[in-house]
Amino acid sequence: MKRHKPDFLILFIVLTLVAFGLLMIFSASMVWAVQVVGEPPTYYVKRQIIFAIVGLVLMLVLMNIGPNTIRRWAKFFSIITLFMLIAVLIPGIGHKAAGVRRWLGPIQPSELAQIGILFYLAYIFDKNKKKLHEFRHGVLPPLLMLGFQFVLVLLEPDMGTGMLLLLSGMVIVIAAGVRFRHLLVIGVMFVPMVIAFAVFESYRNIRIQVFLHPWSQALVNKGGYQIQQSLMAIYHGGLFGQGLGQGISPYLYLPIPHEDFIFAVIVEELGVVGAFVLLALYASLVWRGIKVGLQLQNRFASLLAYGISGMIGVGTLINVAAVTGLIPVTGIPLPFVSYGGTALVAKMAAMGILLSLSRYTREEDQVQPDGVPIADNVLPLAERIQPVKTDYAKKKRRIR
Repeated sequence: MKRHKPDFLILFIVLTLVAFGLLMIFSASMVWAVQVVGEPPTYYVKRQIIFAIVGLVLMLVLMNIGPNTIRRWAKFFSIITLFMLIAVLIPGIGHKAAGVRRWLGPIQPSELAQIGILFYLAYIFDKNKKKLHEFRHGVLPPLLMLGFQFVLVLLEPDMGTGMLLLLSGMVIVIAAGVRFRHLLVIGVMFVPMVIAFAVFESYRNIRIQVFLHPWSQALVNKGGYQIQQSLMAIYHGGLFGQGLGQGISPYLYLPIPHEDFIFAVIVEELGVVGAFVLLALYASLVWRGIKVGLQLQNRFASLLAYGISGMIGVGTLINVAAVTGLIPVTGIPLPFVSYGGTALVAKMAAMGILLSLSRYTREEDQVQPDGVPIADNVLPLAERIQPVKTDYAKKKRRIR
């Protein structure tokens, strides 16, 4: 397939989100930087600008690397991120702070592992596409790897990132065309595991209690205060907000407002209208990513595009749902907007890969009216139908 120009709408949306994130980090972190950290008001935004520049350079480099090269390096990168997840749990190697062990120096391996698992799943489901309907040989091995990495992230502990890794991986599992009954088996495997980790770990159990009783005074000092302040900030924003930099939640009411709960600051300062525009940008980005996947001939590239789009979409939904009290607090950053160096660089690198894939899509006249590629090798539905026809033909011959 001849290379053409990348999807500039994806590039525009990503740059817009990053620029908006820098603006909101500055607005949300000024007081925190001065009063809590003892640094100048621009402390956090300057650090995030550095990460944004690194992410931009990486995105532009990856944007010019072809899918075949990405596929060749996919397995290697997956192995590297797996070893990083293991290494971060080893005392003396992984850095421990605030009771969690999540860093190797300045790097948070779980953020890179989100991309690494997508590489692995896209590669393995492309390589073993003929075994897709064999649960033991075609579906179980990648599921075991997905579950193993999920458990490694939980041991840090980081339930939110682990859930994002698991759900992003499941996007590829579904897009690959795994049979429905096998998906049920997957649910039986993973759902009890998730419930067990959520219920039997004390701090996660408390988060569930806070979710069920967000205004309980008995839970204020156990995590309830943060969600209470978040909901009050959202209520205070109203339809059009209080104005940029005019919100009161960053004035030490909302703990660490520039990180996971920055969406509450956005709603307070820009209102429901501003939040709607932001969510529309995320929706457009996910839609364009899915469209790229639909127009790719290469099965590996197509699955990877779906996985990256799912990672951004699921991450956004989880963050917004947690901040607005619809689900228990998870600790997942808002993609491209929340403060966090590794998360920003990793997401921008993923966008660079998606932009690279967008340069190898089919032309519009090679795509059916509903947006589905003509090539059968990227159609999971075609792969599902074929075994059914074969089984039916065999039964028909037996009857005769």
